[in-house]
Amino acid sequence: MAANGHKLTIGDYTVTAFSDGVFQTNLDVTVGVDKEMTQRVAGKSLTEPVYIDVNAFLVEGRGVRALVDAGSGETMGPALGKLPENLRAAGVALDSISHVLLTHLHPDHSNGLIDGAGDPWFPNAELVLQETEIKFWFDRDISQAAHARQRANMVNAKKSLAPYAKRTTRINDGEFLPGIHAMMSPGHTPGHNTWTIESGGQSLIIWGDTIHMAFLQLLRPEVAFVFDTDPAMAVASRMKLLDRARADHARVAGMHLDFPGYGFVGHRDNRWFIDPD
Repeated sequence: MAANGHKLTIGDYTVTAFSDGVFQTNLDVTVGVDKEMTQRVAGKSLTEPVYIDVNAFLVEGRGVRALVDAGSGETMGPALGKLPENLRAAGVALDSISHVLLTHLHPDHSNGLIDGAGDPWFPNAELVLQETEIKFWFDRDISQAAHARQRANMVNAKKSLAPYAKRTTRINDGEFLPGIHAMMSPGHTPGHNTWTIESGGQSLIIWGDTIHMAFLQLLRPEVAFVFDTDPAMAVASRMKLLDRARADHARVAGMHLDFPGYGFVGHRDNRWFIDPD
């Protein structure tokens, strides 16, 4: 798997995909669906390993050098946490990042804001995320967590965001930077956010965790996961984004699509698909 490169030009912006590594899971994390069906569609048993890419995207132009999501840091094993070294290998100094635009605060997207000592990897960056997201994971007391997984994510979020406290911007939907728009797509998390880059008549929807397992969820978009805060809402948001991307013929970029994570959404014979660039 390539770790760097795969640049796109979106008008005045250049978007480059970077890998943070590969996350291992399995089909047993599906919820609310017939697991016999998921095994049949995927051609895998419930416990057989499934490997999912973890991507981030660098957006450069108009005086901006913004990183969309920060990867896993040193918290999720040796197969992840590769983003800082991959950025450096491409000649991107970490202190040159002007903004970190988060899609949400799950650990494989935000734990990489800090190194193992708790210091910021991106010391000059403004951290940007939806108001709803930061209220849920950062502002609430840990005792309000619904279960152990949520509690662990809250602990991680508070630790990762702490060094950025004085340069964190809470947003709602709308244009944040010229041609860079935020829009909530809730369900996976309460404030799960998409970032749309628009310039020169072109657009790219960086859709975060709209899809985790493309081989399964494109065939059965009703499949949700234990990672979803509100599975039914996550499914509704997924369908809305698939419809939008197809109707607008907008290119998408996904954090868990096969690296580099770009493609165009289509629908044929009652099945969704993503044509890679």
